[in-house]
Amino acid sequence: MNWNNWRAVQAEAQGGGEGSETAAGAMDSGDLRQRIDNMIMETLKRHVSVSGQERVQELKEIAVTFEEKIYSTATSQHDYLQKISS
Repeated sequence: MNWNNWRAVQAEAQGGGEGSETAAGAMDSGDLRQRIDNMIMETLKRHVSVSGQERVQELKEIAVTFEEKIYSTATSQHDYLQKISS
């Protein structure tokens, strides 16, 4: 993962160019973020009773929104992981 230039990775993930080192970092970042979204979702499902696909989709939106807010305010990978785990 290329986390040396956190803001460049964020910009790349939001629609920058292809083939660069930061593009590879953005892909790795996206994979990590997807895994974290899934972990947040599983945590929410353990603590909130859900019935029906509509409710599950609502929890997924909450998990994604929460993760996006943490990601957009993080200044580094370490900061992101620290914030997301607390």
